[in-house]
Amino acid sequence: MTRLAIVDDHEALRDGLESLLNGSGLDVVGTAGNVAAAMDLVEHERPDVALVDIRLPDGSGIDLARMLLATRPELRIVLYTGETDADLLSEGLDSGAQGYALKAGSTRELVEAITRVADGGTYVDPRLDGVLARQREAARVPRLSPREREVLQLMAEGQTAEGVGEALGVSVETVRTHVRNAVRKLQARNRVHAIALAVARGEIAVDDE
Repeated sequence: MTRLAIVDDHEALRDGLESLLNGSGLDVVGTAGNVAAAMDLVEHERPDVALVDIRLPDGSGIDLARMLLATRPELRIVLYTGETDADLLSEGLDSGAQGYALKAGSTRELVEAITRVADGGTYVDPRLDGVLARQREAARVPRLSPREREVLQLMAEGQTAEGVGEALGVSVETVRTHVRNAVRKLQARNRVHAIALAVARGEIAVDDE
């Protein structure tokens, strides 16, 4: 069972999420209302995934994501927000978080986001497809090569670079080269951002099941 930490400054929302998510096959190991408490929570409870609100009273959830990943790189993070700002989305994906969920979504969608990220995949709320598409149009970026699409598709499904290499019969360094080329072509900030842009462009698909 996925061990989950919830970080949000609204106590009622934290309590509600804890109740809902505990009843959805997740194990909520603790909640925190600010950056300092979140750092302590993750250190002591060692969750698999942290659901992190972007706006916290003593700092940014995006900065918190960076700090958590600096000390626990194996931690998976889903950023949680009510905002659809394009710059905030880019900054969030640049933090190293693997998921970006909107508070407008249903409990089912939030569970899907957490589960997909816990399984090694990535998730960006589908309501942000338009934001990503507008970023794409503004950049006028070229299409990915078939091999670049294959690599990103497998990574979107949760494969590591090693797993992609085995599946395609190429070296890990070749996989990483394809990823770097895709990131450059898409003018993405990192691999997760590139996957989100490729989905929005229709170049790869993520199974919603």
